[in-house]
Amino acid sequence: MPSQDEQIILEELNQFPQQSLSRERSQAILEGVRKEGGRLQKVNKRKAYYGWMAKGLITCGLLLGFFWLKPFAVPAETTSQAALTPEEQTYFAAAQKAVQAASGIQKTFPFDEIEKDAEYTIVRAKDYQAIVTFKPGTTEVRSVAAEFATNELIPPYQKYVETAQNAFKEASQQVAFQKSWFFKGMGEHYFSFELAGNQHVQVDFATNKVAGFALNYNPKDVDQKAISIAQTALTRLSHEKQFAFTEAKKRKETGEATWQLDNKQANYAVTVGATTGQVYKVDYVTDMYKIKALDEVIPVTKPLIQDIFGMDISGYTAHGGKDWGGYVLRSPGKPSFSIHLYNLDVGNIYSIRMEK
Repeated sequence: MPSQDEQIILEELNQFPQQSLSRERSQAILEGVRKEGGRLQKVNKRKAYYGWMAKGLITCGLLLGFFWLKPFAVPAETTSQAALTPEEQTYFAAAQKAVQAASGIQKTFPFDEIEKDAEYTIVRAKDYQAIVTFKPGTTEVRSVAAEFATNELIPPYQKYVETAQNAFKEASQQVAFQKSWFFKGMGEHYFSFELAGNQHVQVDFATNKVAGFALNYNPKDVDQKAISIAQTALTRLSHEKQFAFTEAKKRKETGEATWQLDNKQANYAVTVGATTGQVYKVDYVTDMYKIKALDEVIPVTKPLIQDIFGMDISGYTAHGGKDWGGYVLRSPGKPSFSIHLYNLDVGNIYSIRMEK
């Protein structure tokens, strides 16, 4: 399994939407940064969201280790055959039993695929309706995830539905959920409820409290202090003064909740801490600030980061370049920054992000 250092760098590579690197090139970058910077410091990580790929659904924290393992793993064994082998029969039966035991819901899932590697044995149902992971070579359960229609939930689980509905009400939305996602394993146990617009609410099983969410708001209902901070950040990057947001999302994964304020038609966006007012990300395509080479990164971005984020990046080192689509700035024990470039040949900045 990749080290924490590799996981951190991999996430930073994946943040650059224009970069499309081969596995070999990604590995070369990992190795180069490892040699240049030594062991990286531990940073706060957002919980990963595993995509239910067949349907584009979201569930929080699912198979975190597997999510990171995939880019580095050798080709895995998969199977989906009409005639089941004894091994398949064993694993499919164990997966079915695991879902029913963990959830208490007697629903049958069409398990039809096994994937193996050194760390996990993963068993999936058709259309990713359920996923069970086992310790390799055994039927000892590591995690269980399953999709249930809301009307399939047993009476003790209705309280989780109500908690999620109340969270949507705070965003001025009346909702009726059709489906829910159950997860148990890796130190987490929760229900997740999703609506259109990439909205979801995750409810902790033990406490029946909201543990994470992404909720759409009307911009007029957003804290005006957050709006003002976002407008100021854009002004400092663009030197313009008039900004209005057409979309707003309040999100919490780990740590502080944030406001994500967007105007997609005008191509600008800002992420602001809902409690602290700290700017975490600003997007705006500008030709005013350009980076042509690695040694220009710190001189160009230092005044911007000080002005927008209130952070002094003296002593930081820069990594990256055109192959990355931008740069990562890092200093031991301090927040990292990602600098995304809009046109790689021009080197103009379009996004600066500070890791929480």
